[in-house]
Amino acid sequence: MDRLLDLWLKSLSRAKSQRTIITYKTCLSTFQKHLGEGKSLLDVEQGDIYSYIDSTDLSVSSIFTHLSAIKHFYRFAFRRGWLDKERYSDLESVIEDIRDEFSTSRLQKSPRALTKEELQRIFQSVRNTRYERVYTLFLYSGIRLSEYAKLSGEFFRKDPEGIYWLRLPAEITKRKKERVVPLIGPTKEESLEISQKLDLWLEDYERYIKVKAGSLQVFTNRLSQKLGIPFSVHSFRHTYITNLVNAGFPAEVVKEFAGHSNVKTTIDIYYRFSQDRAKNLVKSFLR
Repeated sequence: MDRLLDLWLKSLSRAKSQRTIITYKTCLSTFQKHLGEGKSLLDVEQGDIYSYIDSTDLSVSSIFTHLSAIKHFYRFAFRRGWLDKERYSDLESVIEDIRDEFSTSRLQKSPRALTKEELQRIFQSVRNTRYERVYTLFLYSGIRLSEYAKLSGEFFRKDPEGIYWLRLPAEITKRKKERVVPLIGPTKEESLEISQKLDLWLEDYERYIKVKAGSLQVFTNRLSQKLGIPFSVHSFRHTYITNLVNAGFPAEVVKEFAGHSNVKTTIDIYYRFSQDRAKNLVKSFLR
């Protein structure tokens, strides 16, 4: 372990300023202390990074700095053969999930859901590709990238009403709590249409829906730039949750489907007053 740390610091000295080197070294040391003496940096799991961020009182900008240092270290370890690709991909996806979530809180506004027009353009660009199926899963389940990285076909089941449900075991979720979510869209018709597609795709999950998390992020970033639409994989999660809110689901239900730590988080982020949503709820009540 000491050998790896020495090599990492030597690599930093060739590309980073002295100030950055000191900062990154301090960040990694703090993370290592959080893990405790009984755990090596190379034995880190997704939950360790979540618990580290959840336990800190750092500002958002400082959290981003710590995440950058941690990611830089693990990328170095992966490229030098100290860490396998699957483990690095898992850790990278967690870091990006956390960055996305804190970017939302930093802006102090509701996360932006993708519009119908934006979704049409995105899905038109990936039509008849594996990315169409992957984006569909994210859009209709609201899962996190780190959760997707651990999914398999056995986690899906179809209920008598024709709707698929996804069971996320505790060991792959952010809060280490099992979660069960419906794969639904803004309307019943759209939800059933997606179920029909899943009937085929889930016959061979690995073939139809599985993509490495790192490749998915790179592809999505490039597509975002190409289309001129500011979105990430996490944007589909925001859209899913927003659809639940607009459909009138109670906050405590949305909180469970989203996997938030408490209902206050759900309310503060997603339940800000919307005139359009209010009108639609009144119309629904009068039917």
